[in-house]
Amino acid sequence: MVPLWDYDDEQIGKIGLSFLQSDVIDEVHIKDIWGKTLFMTASRQNPESLLSRRVAITRDDQVIGHANIVFSLGSMEEDLIWLRNTIVLVLIGSLIVIYVTARFLLRIFMRKPLNILQQGIDRVSQGDYGYGFDEVHHVELTGITRRFKEMAADIQARENSLQVINRELQAEVTERQYAEEKIRASEAKSRALLDAMPDVMFQLDRKGFFLEYHGAQQDRSLSPDGLQGKNIRDVLPADLARLHRQKSEQALATRDLQIFEYDQHVNGQETYFECRMVAISDESILAVVRNISANKQAAADKARLEEQLRKAQKMEAIGTLAGGVAHDLNNVLSGLINYPELILMDLPADSPLRSSILAIQKSGEKAANIVQDMLTLARRGVAVSEVVNLNDIITDYLKSPEYETLKQTHPGLKLEVRLEPDPLLITGSPVHLSKTVMNLVSNAAESLVHGGTVSVASENRYIDKPISGYDDIEEGDYVTLTVSDTGIGIATGDIERIFEPFYTKKAMGRSGTGLGMAVVWGTVKDHKGYIDVQSTEGQGTKFFIYLPASRQPSSGKAPRHCVEDYQGRGEFLLIVDDVEEQRRIATGILSKLGYRVESVASGEEAVEYLRNHRPDLLVLDMIMDPGIDGLETYRRIIEFHPSQKAIIASGFSESERVKDAQKLGAGAYVKKPYLLEKMAVAVREELDR
Repeated sequence: MVPLWDYDDEQIGKIGLSFLQSDVIDEVHIKDIWGKTLFMTASRQNPESLLSRRVAITRDDQVIGHANIVFSLGSMEEDLIWLRNTIVLVLIGSLIVIYVTARFLLRIFMRKPLNILQQGIDRVSQGDYGYGFDEVHHVELTGITRRFKEMAADIQARENSLQVINRELQAEVTERQYAEEKIRASEAKSRALLDAMPDVMFQLDRKGFFLEYHGAQQDRSLSPDGLQGKNIRDVLPADLARLHRQKSEQALATRDLQIFEYDQHVNGQETYFECRMVAISDESILAVVRNISANKQAAADKARLEEQLRKAQKMEAIGTLAGGVAHDLNNVLSGLINYPELILMDLPADSPLRSSILAIQKSGEKAANIVQDMLTLARRGVAVSEVVNLNDIITDYLKSPEYETLKQTHPGLKLEVRLEPDPLLITGSPVHLSKTVMNLVSNAAESLVHGGTVSVASENRYIDKPISGYDDIEEGDYVTLTVSDTGIGIATGDIERIFEPFYTKKAMGRSGTGLGMAVVWGTVKDHKGYIDVQSTEGQGTKFFIYLPASRQPSSGKAPRHCVEDYQGRGEFLLIVDDVEEQRRIATGILSKLGYRVESVASGEEAVEYLRNHRPDLLVLDMIMDPGIDGLETYRRIIEFHPSQKAIIASGFSESERVKDAQKLGAGAYVKKPYLLEKMAVAVREELDR
């Protein structure tokens, strides 16, 4: 063993410095076996980051000294980090190399065959079931391609079978769709036909619930959907519901057709229906309901017209008979009236025969009056016709000796007279018209048992819709004579016969000839007029005589206004009236007054006309049917012509709608029938307003 100190200091220093060549060793401290320091270096690091290790220095298995080596932890960590990073980089590089290599190998050995296989699968999926996968040669994939070929063949076989089935199904579906379309079209046609029927058709079950409902839209109070599931008791009044239930039970029980009629208020009107019911199964019945109101009305009108014809024919026959009898009686009565007069001329004033001969003469005169009435009844034609004022006829009669005699024989009679201030003129015979007034007033006075009131009135009337009464009164302008009383009235059965000659409830010979009402009938018919009678037993009777108005000038009294003061100055007027005759009359009057006049037949036409024209004045009929009335027409016109002037005309009395039109700006109200004087004043004043 060589002691450590046998080495010189330079060698020991070289040995110590050699350790320091490593960055990991921070400090070296060499000692001999006796603890003497032979070499030592100063520390370069923080003592806390150092790690000390003592190492024996041996030679020939004998310890010759010791070396204390201090390691630097920071350096060691840096070396470890470098080593780690190096390893990571090596691993990454290795993975990249492995990935590239594997990708290359897969492309060579797997990807291309798989792509070929994928393309083949796509072709099979697109329907190329005969594709053979011939480009696939990879051993691992040949089994797969074989299975795909088998699957494709199986799919092709199935598809061929499905195509056959599909063609059959398609044909069946097409045929079924065609059948369904035909069924739907047939159902729609049937439903449309049922809904278009004028009759109501519905099905009820045994308990009275609606199963189906069609037809007669105007008679429906509920929609078909609203009726579905409802009971007939919820739809009809109780009595009608019971009737329907009773008839439906009979139809189900007997299987016989049930026919019955009933009436019901629909839209405020009495409506008549005929119902036919028949069982269509054990649990349901079919009913067809028809509105027979028109048939009922037609039957009633037919019966009424037949009765009127019968009465007219009867009156004609009686008139013919009366004319023949009157002709023969005149020859007999001429001697009965004339010879007593000659005898009286030869008899002394105190002759006892004078009173008897006078009685014979008066009887002859009465018989002559009867014959004259019979001649009037038989003539059926006015021999003398002139333009007359009905007011003058009435006034002249009330001043006549006949009326004075009537008052004396009926002291309890109270007379009321209401005359139209400006009556239209009529064309006829003053004598016959006067006798008509006399007979009606006399007949009214005879009905007063213990006194009472007889009223005589005249009035201008415009009838814009035919009136059904004792006579059917056509539309037009009329002057009416109304004679009413508060007497005993006429029994319903007697009204039909009151105009027959010699038909009377009064004692013959005490109250006239028995031809008075027959003469009234003949005179009115000769004047192309109409008669209406209203009577209630115990309350009195009213006779209405409608005489057609005349537009011919009269040679009588002059108008209270000077028409020249109300002449037109060429202003443009538009007549709006639904009746052609009224348009013609108004046009004639206004044209004569100096106006330019056009006319239209409805409110709708007037509205359209005024969109392109601007008349100075409208003459609006208030009642126009069908279509909008005068108020609605004026309301629409002033929406685009706010200052449009107008006057309102109507055959009825002034109504709220007339007042509403005037509130909107309309002027005077003119009551039909049109009078020249009133029309001139109303138009001129409105134009000058």
